Amino acid sequence: MPSDIHVTRIDPADDAAVQQILDLDELVWSASGRVPRADALRDTPRRAGFVATRDGEPAGIAGSWDVELSVPTAKGGASLRPAEGLTWVGVHPDHRRRGVLGAMMAHHLRWTRDEQGRSIAVLKASEPGIYGRFGYGVASSELMSSFARGTKFAAPQSVRDIAELTTLRTTTASPDQGARWHALARECATTLPGHLVRSAEDSQRLLTDTPESRGEREPARLLWATRDGHDVGCAYFHRTPKWDDGSAAGKVGVFFLLSVDAGARLALAERLVDLDLMGSTEYWVAPDDVLALWQPSLRSMSVSGVADNLWVRLVDLPTAVAERGHAVDVDVVVQVRDEILTDQAGTWRWTAGAGVGALVRSDLEPDVVLDISDLGAVWLGGQSLAARAAAGHVTGDRDAITQLDLALRTPIGPVGTIDF
Repeated sequence: MPSDIHVTRIDPADDAAVQQILDLDELVWSASGRVPRADALRDTPRRAGFVATRDGEPAGIAGSWDVELSVPTAKGGASLRPAEGLTWVGVHPDHRRRGVLGAMMAHHLRWTRDEQGRSIAVLKASEPGIYGRFGYGVASSELMSSFARGTKFAAPQSVRDIAELTTLRTTTASPDQGARWHALARECATTLPGHLVRSAEDSQRLLTDTPESRGEREPARLLWATRDGHDVGCAYFHRTPKWDDGSAAGKVGVFFLLSVDAGARLALAERLVDLDLMGSTEYWVAPDDVLALWQPSLRSMSVSGVADNLWVRLVDLPTAVAERGHAVDVDVVVQVRDEILTDQAGTWRWTAGAGVGALVRSDLEPDVVLDISDLGAVWLGGQSLAARAAAGHVTGDRDAITQLDLALRTPIGPVGTIDF
């Protein structure tokens, strides 16, 4: 018998509903119990929390953060666009594999487009095999890298000259620095695609660090980089002390590093690999990050793994195309598969001139056939349509695929972005 599944958004002012989301979350995932209830409630997605019921019983939860995503412009930069950041997705153990997840995913996509008026949804996936079937594509990837104490970065002198003009100051992370962090994040997001900027309110929560969540590490720190009285970068990090056979072997964990230019990034990186009693500095680095390019090879960074970073889902295709820059002119007919938002599936004429794209319905035979997840994968420049065609995901006329591929290419791949 088919299940009766309903998804509703909680009232942000209803404390009991917020508590229900947290209670369900602790059933879905393994809760440590270390974090005080008040702190856990502070981090619960109150703004947009969703509860799914199945046959009248609470069966699943999801949340959505108010975020901005930097998408490519026509000339190699990036511009910020509003998006919804899907989070806290989980199904109660008693209701798994009964259609609850699919109902929540479809509800969030429609809510993002129809009620929030946004063209893009994004997420960070705890499990990589789930979200492709809902139209998400892996838009950026990162390398888990470890830099030994005293690592040298082979930056050219022109970059080093800028780094030497940069002043660094270390502080303890605190909510009162949220507005400053938010302003810097928005400025950095105009440099390259792939930046995800949390709201000003969420930035304050991000910089709230509690003893119960830290374990053996120190309180979170901020390393601010300024030049001529202006913020040009910041690293969010913490140190975990360790001694190995009488030698200092502590670890620096960098949660995120923002910079407006290569000089600021160099100044921050060189400080982070030269902290007393620390043996290594670890953080996720995008393949095109200048920190990687200043090393002899990726192997020099002791890369221990590659992971998907940001997943992108287009929910309003004509708007998304108009909001994204195009590197070259294009005029192709594209057939899009979308099994959830079926009203944006079908055949479109995709044109671009002077960097500006447009999408209109077409009755012509398609030149290119693809899935909405293919577009999510290439939207930030982290993958290419040509590669996805070689894998068999994208089909059609080879010249047309190449034309659209060139229009969506970016000079530099997307950055790694903050968790949410």
